[in-house]
Amino acid sequence: MVGLSSLIVTRTAYAEENHFTVHPELPSNQLDDKNSYFNLKMEPGQEQTIYVDIHNGDKIQHTYDVITSLATTTNNGTFNYHTSDDDKVDSSLGFNIAEATTNSKNVKVKANSTKKVGITIEMPKKAYKGVALGGISIRQQVKKQAGIQNQFGYTIALKLQEEDDLTVEPDMKLLYAGPRKLNGRERIVAQLQNPKAAIMRELKVNSYVTKAGSSKKLLKTSKEELRMAPNSNFNYALGDGVEKLEPGKYTLHLKADSEKGRYKWNFKKEFTISAAKAQQMNKLTIGKPAQTINWWLIGGMGAVILALIGWIIWLLRTRRKSN
Repeated sequence: MVGLSSLIVTRTAYAEENHFTVHPELPSNQLDDKNSYFNLKMEPGQEQTIYVDIHNGDKIQHTYDVITSLATTTNNGTFNYHTSDDDKVDSSLGFNIAEATTNSKNVKVKANSTKKVGITIEMPKKAYKGVALGGISIRQQVKKQAGIQNQFGYTIALKLQEEDDLTVEPDMKLLYAGPRKLNGRERIVAQLQNPKAAIMRELKVNSYVTKAGSSKKLLKTSKEELRMAPNSNFNYALGDGVEKLEPGKYTLHLKADSEKGRYKWNFKKEFTISAAKAQQMNKLTIGKPAQTINWWLIGGMGAVILALIGWIIWLLRTRRKSN
């Protein structure tokens, strides 16, 4: 066991405990006070400050950042409230909620106390139809140190609209079909867009690919319970990343519907996989990832087994002599 333990490398995790909570102060123009997030009825050109309470329950003072981000759609078909300045916004976006709100960095909250932080919203002067969606992130700053760190934070959704009854309905466009690098790997994707200022709920997508001149279905993929943020797009990956595709011409077949079939779309788009692209894709996708053999671990386990066998033999011999 001593020989085996000498082969194990440990990593120390420096993790702080979470000592803070947040609470949104819902204003009078909150559409539904049963919600735990901001869902506000606004007016064109209106400027309003909303407040979030940060309670620090620790024995020492902490510093927090309060940042508003635009809600986008992840490649898994969920909302993303943590966009950065480097993320590209969709070309259909008419009102960027992140640019219309103020941020507060380095907010210091004393030990065992609560601080109210204001976020100012400025609506466009021209009437805005539909929904603007974002998220207010409150994160505790942590000191940089070696090892693994935990950064605690909360996100409160921020939904703005100027109409009581929303008249804008979601729509879907197919922006692109073909090979594209996704999470460091080449995949066949369909880039789907919601160009409207409306939330797309209960999205269901069924898709497959056929090669030119063939009816055989390849990369058959179905996903349900997806969501799309207003004026956003995402890359819908087909297949599991393992199936091999040869160079040539292909056709994407994709059907989608949302809200249990209330809205329906049907797409068909041709694309081409070049020889170079196919080689690049198949290097990464053929079969399962190669498994590396840890010879040090195997040698250590062998040494432990031999030591145990020797110990058993020694016990048997000792017991035989005593008998």
